Amino acid sequence: MKPVILAEKPSQAKAYADAFKVKRHEGYLEINPCPVFPEGAYITWGIGHLVELKEPKAYDPKWDKWSLTSLPILPEKYEFQIAKGKFKQFSVVKKLLKSTDIVINGCDIDLSP
Repeated sequence: MKPVILAEKPSQAKAYADAFKVKRHEGYLEINPCPVFPEGAYITWGIGHLVELKEPKAYDPKWDKWSLTSLPILPEKYEFQIAKGKFKQFSVVKKLLKSTDIVINGCDIDLSP
């Protein structure tokens, strides 16, 4: 199985790919076999957040228009949805992640103070 490197954004994926010989595909890059990745590897990326929490009204219509008295809004189970306009890239990332047992997190780290 080829490892999958997940970058946070396309420019970051390109920076990683610059170190290798790659083939370009829709939504990902394929690293040719090399000393670092003898079987090759894939590099893909997010475009901001690919998934997000559902809006409160998706859990209960009464939360469509809420007020301070309805806070806190705490659904029994939090649910996610694919972010608007990002289904295509989400599908690419999902397919690649399901095809491997090695994922390299190449995303930015959060260094909050």
